[in-house]
Amino acid sequence: MNLTTYAPTVLLALGTLVVAWRQPRMHPAWTARILLLLTGASALAVLGSLAFLVVLAISTQSPAQATLAGRALADHGRVPLPVGVSAAALLVLIAVAVGHTVLKWRAEFRDARALGTGVVPGDRPFALAVPGRDGGVVLSRGLVELLSRRELEVVLRHEAAHIRRRHHLYLMAGSACTRVFPGLAYPYRALRYALERWADEDAARAVGDRVLTARTIARVALAQANDSRGPTLAGPHRTRRGLALAGSHVTRRVQALLEQTPPNSRFTGPVLLGGAWMATGGAISPTLTHHVSLMLLLV
Repeated sequence: MNLTTYAPTVLLALGTLVVAWRQPRMHPAWTARILLLLTGASALAVLGSLAFLVVLAISTQSPAQATLAGRALADHGRVPLPVGVSAAALLVLIAVAVGHTVLKWRAEFRDARALGTGVVPGDRPFALAVPGRDGGVVLSRGLVELLSRRELEVVLRHEAAHIRRRHHLYLMAGSACTRVFPGLAYPYRALRYALERWADEDAARAVGDRVLTARTIARVALAQANDSRGPTLAGPHRTRRGLALAGSHVTRRVQALLEQTPPNSRFTGPVLLGGAWMATGGAISPTLTHHVSLMLLLV
């Protein structure tokens, strides 16, 4: 088994971790896109490598055969059957985990849509973005009574940005990637932070006041932290996957809003995204092409 075949997959996963750790100084919209691209490419590379191990392990071709397939297999060496069985078991577990995640997402969105939109009964302060054709922004009565009109405008703008930018698709894709390869959990957390920052910046630009936006987020988070009753409704606002106003990285988000507006260059962002696309393509395209070509020969 030639371990150098899997080097691009390892390097791509490491590169994704580095980008998540040292995010470039740019608008969070571009950061989120780059992180999703790298995370998805890493998950795809892992899936391709596992499938390749399975095919090499079960192939009936002999390395001594004077055929193209035989010579290719001889270059790689035999994969022990236990390794192939383990890889196949991992693929099955990944399929089950991804399917379970998708079903859970659907159930949570269905529960959230059942709430309707607008103001719903409940003393616990929360705001929720419900995506989809029948979705909208949900506010609890407790939140409406807590905030001023201007602060409520910040909340509505923030949640509307999640819906308009389709952030739920980013979260669903990132969550599925972590089921493929748990090592992507840290980039997924970075992706969640970038999505919240993206919505924060949209809200701050819409209301024209970064300090007000920061204060509103902090105030909602503090009110939720002081509410000892806990969540009262099922849905994305009570889960790790949700699009709630104050559900993730509150301190960092408030600090970022109190700083200068991040640059949103029409040149830098697309160039970096294009560079990330080329880098991921250069890393996994030859590897996946190699895997698929050899699997077609061996199967």
